[in-house]
Amino acid sequence: MRTWIVMATVALVITAVPVGAAENAPTYNEDVGTILLNNCASCHRPNQVAPMSLLSYKDSRPWARAIKSKIVAREMPPWFADPQYGAFANDMSLSDDEIATIVAWVDNGAPEGNGPSPTPPTFSDAGWSHPSGTDPDYVYEFPIEWHIDADGETPNFNLFTPLSFDDVMTVSATQVRPGNFAATHHIVTRLTNLPPGTKLGTGPAWTGGPTVDYVPIADPDADPDKIAAARKARQNRGAETELDPEVAVQRARDSAGFGPYIPGVGADVAKAGQTREIRGDKFDYILWNLHYQATGKPEAARPSVGAWLAAEEGATVVRTLALDETTSKNKQLVAPPPLTPEQRRAAARGRQIGQNLNPLLQPIPPGDGNWTVTGIGAFQNDVILQSLFVHAHLRGKDFTYVLTYPDGREEILLRVPNYDFDWQFEYELAEPINVPAGSTVKSIARYDNSRSNRSNPAPHKETYWSEQSWDDMFLTNVKYVTDDND
Repeated sequence: MRTWIVMATVALVITAVPVGAAENAPTYNEDVGTILLNNCASCHRPNQVAPMSLLSYKDSRPWARAIKSKIVAREMPPWFADPQYGAFANDMSLSDDEIATIVAWVDNGAPEGNGPSPTPPTFSDAGWSHPSGTDPDYVYEFPIEWHIDADGETPNFNLFTPLSFDDVMTVSATQVRPGNFAATHHIVTRLTNLPPGTKLGTGPAWTGGPTVDYVPIADPDADPDKIAAARKARQNRGAETELDPEVAVQRARDSAGFGPYIPGVGADVAKAGQTREIRGDKFDYILWNLHYQATGKPEAARPSVGAWLAAEEGATVVRTLALDETTSKNKQLVAPPPLTPEQRRAAARGRQIGQNLNPLLQPIPPGDGNWTVTGIGAFQNDVILQSLFVHAHLRGKDFTYVLTYPDGREEILLRVPNYDFDWQFEYELAEPINVPAGSTVKSIARYDNSRSNRSNPAPHKETYWSEQSWDDMFLTNVKYVTDDND
């Protein structure tokens, strides 16, 4: 988005839009306004990530030349899926005819035109992104404002807040709002219970970090027998999870919380007849995994979560399959078994690796322009595939999703030839795909750690795997439902 601000301002200053319009030239009221409102206004509105509003002719007219420049280059609206593979319900890209209309409008003086102006969609004044324009039924704002220094490194850290309900909340949509788009690298929320023998109190946000509220601290009044029993129960649950992958999937779904915030992600809205559950009956706290980045000036952020209640009970539940990642350059891969916690700890010992990443991932060598990582997941039941998600950092180059059927047939579901860290989409299939049991889905990512990558902060160094932006990540998953809703 910084590129948009600079280029748009330069275009505005250098080139004035000509006055006067040719006969039959497109106008804002009759032709262009609807295009901008349908494809741009979800971001270009107050309290959203874009730097200017495009909700009216008055808003849009000063930016006409900049708009033309960006759409002709197909940099805006942002969309990165190769049109050769798949069709997606959330495709924001403009057609050739729409681009030609806007170009003709700008070249003819960007006239407003006669008649009524198009009516903007309904949007939340607070900046929530539900397509209905409504605010959430449930909103929880983090109790304190976090301050970010102008420079330096902030580690990835966790804070905890009490969950304000103790039953099952059935929802049709959730969203995490960062409170500061520029300084927020990501936020991940999930539901949890505090470790045995601890309580919520005041302590360091991370080792050596600032002292804040909302961190687990030792509870001197805790009953030792209850602590021992709780720890034993946790160990038993961990052993059960290792033995039964379905148990692991169910527990991950139960604790999923309100979802993440990463650049480009808004409200997570379920399809008609589908829901998610926020399990207040099983968990007492929200875990906020927070990662901020310096912007060159002091910043402050106060995130919040929102949920839209489902209109119906007992609807189909959406599931997520994470694709386990393995360094795959010059290697033939099959779906690997998950590492046990003990194996993870042993493999990560002495290595720099982020949480929830495979500790066996090799660092990207300096200068390598095509380092490859593949994630693989297998379906044990017939499923209906709905969406695909990709996440990397500044060395992410391209992603390809491949579905392999039990008979060996392969289908490319998605290709993202020019990954952009500033825009990370969940690609929603326009037509969900029926996938038979025994199929696998692969996400193949390439990374560019060479000097030809203009975004690369250190092409002369190995790139490690962590949440920090100057390291990199591989995070891919798919969302699906089952026919029988088991």
